[in-house]
Amino acid sequence: MNTEAHIQTDLLSFGYSVSQEVTKQYALHCHNFYEVYYFLEGDVDYLVEGQHYRPTAESVLLLSPHAFHGVRVNSDLPYKRYSLHFHPDLLSQERRSFLLYAFPQSGRGEEKTIYFEHAEKFRMPACLESLEECAWMPENVREQMLPIRVEALLGEIAAMSMATAPYAENRTEDTVTEILFYMNKHLREPITLDEISDHFFISKHHLNKVFRRATGTTVMDYLLRKRVAHAQLLLNRGCHAKDAALESGFGDYSSFYRAYVKTLGHTPGKDRGNFLAVPEQMGQDTVFL
Repeated sequence: MNTEAHIQTDLLSFGYSVSQEVTKQYALHCHNFYEVYYFLEGDVDYLVEGQHYRPTAESVLLLSPHAFHGVRVNSDLPYKRYSLHFHPDLLSQERRSFLLYAFPQSGRGEEKTIYFEHAEKFRMPACLESLEECAWMPENVREQMLPIRVEALLGEIAAMSMATAPYAENRTEDTVTEILFYMNKHLREPITLDEISDHFFISKHHLNKVFRRATGTTVMDYLLRKRVAHAQLLLNRGCHAKDAALESGFGDYSSFYRAYVKTLGHTPGKDRGNFLAVPEQMGQDTVFL
C-alpha cells in the first residue's frame, strides 16, 4: 500500500489514502461515475441515499453514478482505504453488464446491497494491489493494463454480490425511502416541499425532520444537489448550459447558475465538453469517501 501510487486518467481515478482529520458532519455530495471504496482501518460512518453504514476492516462499499453520499470521520485514528472511480466506457462492451452487476442501476427502482464485509475472501486485496502496480508502469503499458485489472476487480465484486447476503445497517424509515424514489423519478419536473408533503400525507416540519435524520440534509438541498449533478453530466456531454438547466428541473438559468457555483465551486461553462469531471486529487474527505 503506497500513498503515492495514485492513477488518474480521463476514465479512471485510483489510489490508496490515509487521513486523520476528524469531521463533525457528513461531507455530502454526488458524482457522475461509479465508485468502489475498500475500507481497511479507521472510525468512520458512511451515509448513502439515507442508509447508514459503519464499515469493518476488509469491507467494500459500492456507489452508482448520482448516489448522494458522504463520510463522517469520528476520531483521529488513521482512516485507511482504497478508492476507485471509473466511467463505464473503460469496460469492454461485451462484459460491461456483468461487471456492473453489483451496482444499483438508475431508473430500475431496484434494491441492492452495496456494502460487503469480509471482502478479502474474494481476492479483493490482490486485485487492488495489482491495480496499484499500474502506477509504476510505463504509460503505454499502463494504458493497456488498467482496463484488464479494473475488470478483474469488478469481476470479483460481481461474484461476491451474487454469492453473499451481507449485512447493511439500514436506518431509513419507509417513508423516506419512498420519498427518495419519488424525487429521483421526478427529478426534471417542478417539485416543491408542499407537493411532497401533500403527496405523502406528512407535515412539512415532520417531513424535513425525518428526512434530515435519514440523509443528513433537507429535502430541497438533496433535490438541488441531485439536479446539479444531472446538469453536470449533460454539460460533460456537450449540452448548452441553458438546456442543461431546463433538463435538470431548474425553472430559470439564474437560479441554476447560482446553485451550480455554490455546489461545485465553479461555473457551468467549465464542465461543458469535459467528458469526465474527476477531481485532480484523491483522498480528500471533502471530495471523496
